Amino acid sequence: MHYTAPIKQSHRLGRWHKVVLVGGLLCCLIAAAVVVLALPKASTTTTQVTAATEKHEGITSHIMFAGDVNWGRFTQRRAEASGKGYAYLMSGIQPSERAAYDAWIANFECPVTSKDVPYATQVAILKFNCRPEYLSALAKYFTAASLANNHTDNNGGQWGLQQTRLNLEKSGIQYFGTYDMEQTGDICEVISVPAASGKKHVELPLALCGYMYVVDARPTDAQLQVMRSYSKVMPVVAFPHMGIEYRNTAESEKVSAYRRMIDNGADIVIGAHPHVIQNSENYKGRLIAYSVGNFLFDQQSVSSETNRALTVGIKLSVPAGRAADAYMAAAGSCRAYKDTCLRALQKSISKRPTIRVAYDFGCYSLTSGVPVKGSAQECQLANRAATTDKLENLSKQW
Repeated sequence: MHYTAPIKQSHRLGRWHKVVLVGGLLCCLIAAAVVVLALPKASTTTTQVTAATEKHEGITSHIMFAGDVNWGRFTQRRAEASGKGYAYLMSGIQPSERAAYDAWIANFECPVTSKDVPYATQVAILKFNCRPEYLSALAKYFTAASLANNHTDNNGGQWGLQQTRLNLEKSGIQYFGTYDMEQTGDICEVISVPAASGKKHVELPLALCGYMYVVDARPTDAQLQVMRSYSKVMPVVAFPHMGIEYRNTAESEKVSAYRRMIDNGADIVIGAHPHVIQNSENYKGRLIAYSVGNFLFDQQSVSSETNRALTVGIKLSVPAGRAADAYMAAAGSCRAYKDTCLRALQKSISKRPTIRVAYDFGCYSLTSGVPVKGSAQECQLANRAATTDKLENLSKQW
């Protein structure tokens, strides 16, 4: 009997301790949950915002197109005598002028080889060659170059063209087009231009199609229809080389040919070859610049008009979505010549997105032998020659 009561009290205390312990644990858990719920969800919110921002940034790229570029003949002699070496070619360009654009694209009107053509021959029969050593300077400015002209066959025909391609690849300059329009597989090439997606540096695929119709040739339907498959998934720029030299307005045959390029999928046409600026037009909401003139050429003694250059800028804005994601994913592989970029985009893009576009025009003077930003008067003359005042109502969407 003496041990019964203490034993019962011990059991009661044990049960009470358990109740207190369980109750305490529950209070702690509830308090912890309240604290967690009260804390700001900084990391989760940040991740969600970042993901949403990246998803909706889209892509923008600002591209400048220029005309004929040749650093052979007398331009090479000037460079050698300048004391500036290879940098002479772009010595008139200010850094801010290049920085205003993501990419520069022009027509390189000479084979680029180490096999020299005598100066007298270049002058007498217009057979050109440009030394590859100068590409190190040009690569700081030009993203891509057209080889669709009547001079890339001047030094060994196909051999010279192949040497040109190899030298451009070594310098990091992309290229497109050929002098031989029978080679329809060489007309268009997808290149990759620098672009931005928000604060990120990305790249944008762009189809560039070079056409050469200088020697009594006219575009065939088959040649122009090459652009159609590209136009279904990406922007297309036609860069033709055609027409009568030193003429201020485009002849009717060229007008017809360039309009057909728009009808076959080109979003814009940038013409070269006449060595002077010609008129422009708004055709079905698309810009056709029939000739933007020279950009680097030794024709200072020909006329004031061969020393005046027009540049055409386009700012492309691709909205966020599957197409923009596909462009960014594929663009890195589009820098190689004869790549599979088109096929990759055809698999991932069922319909080309609507792309916003804005235009701008600039001018350069070549009177010093190299391109220098034109004065207000020079630019007024360049815009008048290009009839840019008649380009109202260009489509703001491609």
